[in-house]
Order: sequence, then structure tokens, then C-alpha cells
Amino acid sequence: MSAPTDRSSRRPRLLVVGPLPPPVGGVETVTQAILESGAFRDFQLAHCDSANGRLARAQDHDRFDAGDVISALRPLARMRAAVARVRPDVAYLPVAGTWPGFLRDMALAWIARRSGARVIGHVHDSDFHLILERTGPSARWVRAGLDQLDCLLVPGEPAKRLVEAFGIRGRCAVVPSTFRREVSERGASFRRGAPRPWSVEGLFLGREGPVEGVSDLLAAVKRCKDMEVPFRLTLVGPDDIEGQWSGLLETRRQLGLEDVTEITGPLQGEALYDRFRIAEVFVMPSDTEDLMGFYEAGAFEMPVITTVGSIPELIVDGRNGLLVEPGRVEQIVQAIVRLVRNPEERAAMGRQLKQDIAAFHPDRVCARIADEVRTTLSKA
Repeated sequence: MSAPTDRSSRRPRLLVVGPLPPPVGGVETVTQAILESGAFRDFQLAHCDSANGRLARAQDHDRFDAGDVISALRPLARMRAAVARVRPDVAYLPVAGTWPGFLRDMALAWIARRSGARVIGHVHDSDFHLILERTGPSARWVRAGLDQLDCLLVPGEPAKRLVEAFGIRGRCAVVPSTFRREVSERGASFRRGAPRPWSVEGLFLGREGPVEGVSDLLAAVKRCKDMEVPFRLTLVGPDDIEGQWSGLLETRRQLGLEDVTEITGPLQGEALYDRFRIAEVFVMPSDTEDLMGFYEAGAFEMPVITTVGSIPELIVDGRNGLLVEPGRVEQIVQAIVRLVRNPEERAAMGRQLKQDIAAFHPDRVCARIADEVRTTLSKA
């Protein structure tokens, strides 16, 4: 009879919990990056898919009904089966910034914790502060949920300060989101040519969920058109959600912008990369930042016009993009005019952003996650 195997004589078992693409979002991208990374060669990796399309739609509105609750039981059942099969030493899982998603993720953490595993949570959502700010009975649920975690990873120093002020039982460390390796490969050989003399192309990308900031952007494009600023805008976005895109088409018609705007609907793969190759300015004046779009813009040497990002280490005003306040149309106009009329500055900012996103390459981010897993296990 062989001797029983203890933890010191085998590779630690790491259960990675999270959805995989499609769709292509921040959580899906990080999950895929971990499963593909060589940074985890010292671990026995296993995956539990936590995807739940119905709950994701409920999260967009921060509310859910009985059907959503029933649907949410599916990833919990998958988690119970994965824990029983893998018997993980440590579980890594995303932590949502919406209330339905947070409750689901804390239930997943409880299942892992009950099995004896260490648990690492990773926040990707810039709205996570709304979870920490909850009051009443739900505030106690937040406290109990987060205290299950041995370590909570957050996207930047501002989020870390909020978590430390809140106070949790486990450690808190900064590990940002990342982008797909495919994006890095597409951008590696790309070099932007000389500026086109007749017009500057802008690009807006809304992947999923409610479309925010676009009405302000269309109003800014209208002002630019009236000022005879040579600027055109392409809006790439998801399927129509509650009539929002059809409403934008009507707004565009009323503003008389058909000749200087194009709305493509959703694009993926080479069709989307072609838009990044053509465009020269990435414009995302949204309260909810799409960091994936920022990474893609950097890969294709485009400066960004956006609101203050959830990781200010990436977009720095005047260095690799321009920051505007949410809802301030005139600031968007001024930013567009500045980049249109200063092609050398525009090109320099784009090159700088390409250099800056290197810090968020999947190899680097996964190495940091792996280090946090090792640290968590060492404290077991």
C-alpha cells in the first residue's frame, strides 16, 4: 500500500473559478489568461465555469428576481462538484461589484472555504466601492462575505485604500486586469503611419451592458461638426439593449450626424481589429470604463479620451490620453479638437500608451497572481 500524499510532496491544487470568453470582458480575459499561463506551472490547475448569462443581465440593473435566483444555483452546483472533484488547496475567484454578482461570488467562496481551501478573491469592477458602501443588514453580509477571503486582489491603489479603510480579515494586494494575448500579438507588428490630412477617425467601443456616455459624445461630435473640425466617429457596440441603440440612431438623425458617424453594431475578431487600425483616437466618455478597450487602443498606438479610470496608473492626462469629467460635453469637444489639431502630440500619446500597457501584459499580471497564490499558501 502506498503512503498517503501530503501537501509538501505534490504540487498545490489551484481551482480557478470564472467564466471564459465569449463574451470578451475583463473577468473572462483574466480567467483565460491564468489557464493559459506558464506562471502556474508549479500548480495543478483546474477550472470551474461560473458563467451565468441570466444573472449577468440582472447585474446590469443591480437587481434580480426569482428566476435569476434559480439560475444562479447552476454555478453553485458546478462549484460544489468541482470542489469535490479537485479538493483544492486554494481557490481563485472574481468578486463582482454588483449586488447580485457579489452574493453569488461570496456563495462560491463559502463553498470553497467549507472544503478547507484557502480563498483568493479578485475585484475587476471599478464600482466595487458601492459594495463597501452598503448599509443596513446587507452591510453585515458584505462583512461576513469578505472575511471569508484569505486575500483580496484589487485593480489599483485607490481601491486598496478603500478596502483597508473598510477592514477585512485577510490581506489586500494590488493586481490589475489584463488583456488577451491575441491583442498583444496583433499590436506587436503594428506601426501607425503618417496622419491623414483630410480627417481624423475616432472610435467608441461598447461591449456589453447599458451604453453610457454616448449621448454626450454625439453632442460633442455635433459641436465639432459645427466648428468644421475634421473628425469622424465610428461607434462599435453590442446588440440593442432595451432600445438604446435605436434611440442613438434617432439622436444621430436629429443632430444631422449621418455623414460624420457610423454605427456598426457588435464586431469581433479581424473586423474589430481593422477598426482599431483605421481609427486614430479612442473615445470613451463613460462612467463605467472599459479597460479592455484602453488596452486595445494602446496596442494600436491610439491615445484615449476618457473619464478618470479605475486604474489611474494607466491613463494619465497629457501623457497617453486626455481625461474629461463625466457629462461635460465641452470638455470632450476640447479634447477632440486638441488631438485633431496636434497630430504630433496625438501620435506621441499613442506611442506612449503602447509602451504603458506593457505593464498589464497577461504574462506580467499572471505572474503577480501566482505570487499572491504562493503567499496565501505559505500562510496556511
